[in-house]
Amino acid sequence: MENTQQAPEDNATVLQLRGRPFTAGSSRGLVFPGKSLFNLVRRVYQCCQEGLTCRRVKGIQGRMKGDRDVEFLLTKEILSLKVMRAELHLHISNPHHLDVHPVLPSMAKRNLPTRYSLWSRGSSVELRVDLLFLLQSLQEVAGGARGGPSLVNMRGMALSSGGGRNPAPLQDADGHAWGDGVASELPALELGLVLGCSRGGAAVSCGSGDVHVSHTPFMALYYR
Repeated sequence: MENTQQAPEDNATVLQLRGRPFTAGSSRGLVFPGKSLFNLVRRVYQCCQEGLTCRRVKGIQGRMKGDRDVEFLLTKEILSLKVMRAELHLHISNPHHLDVHPVLPSMAKRNLPTRYSLWSRGSSVELRVDLLFLLQSLQEVAGGARGGPSLVNMRGMALSSGGGRNPAPLQDADGHAWGDGVASELPALELGLVLGCSRGGAAVSCGSGDVHVSHTPFMALYYR
C-alpha cells in the first residue's frame, strides 16, 4: 500500500529512528535479537526447509532510547550487499481496531509515497515500512566516505538462508566495526516516522486509542 498524505501529529504517534556507526570503542555494542525478529527468522527458515521460495535475510535489531526513539548501530558489512528489499518492522498494539497508517515526513515533503504492508491479528498489527530508498542512499554515502566500494552494516544478528542451505547462526559483528576516523566521516542517520490513526476515514488520536509499539522495532534486509 502507499500513503501520500501527511498524518496530523497532534493525533499521531511519532517515532524517531536513528542510526550511528558502530566503532570498536562503543560502550554498548551487542544488541540481542528480540522475539519478533526471531519469529521472522523462523518463518524464512521454514520456507527454505519446505522447498518454497526463500531469500537471504539479515535482521537488524533496534534498541529503544526512551519511549519513542529507536537506535540502530551501523557496522561495515550490510551496505556491501545487493539488497532487494529493506523493511522496518513494527509490532503495534491496537486494542480498539483503528486503521493505522505510517507516514515518513521526509518523503511526504517531496510528494513521494510511504510504501508499507500491514497485517492485523486480533488486537495486534504487524506493520512493514519500505526503507529501501534509505539503504541505497547510505550505500552511496558510505562508498564516498571510503573512496571505494560501499561497506556499512546496521549492526545486529543475521540469518543467511536460501537454496536448500542451512541458515547461518545469528552472529555478533565485532569484526565489522568502523575505525574512529571513518566513523567521523559518516553522517548520522535521523528519520522520523509518524503513525496516524483513523476510523471510518475520520482521523482519531492514536494515544486515546491506546495504539502503541509493543515490541522494539527491527529492520529486515532481503539480499542476493
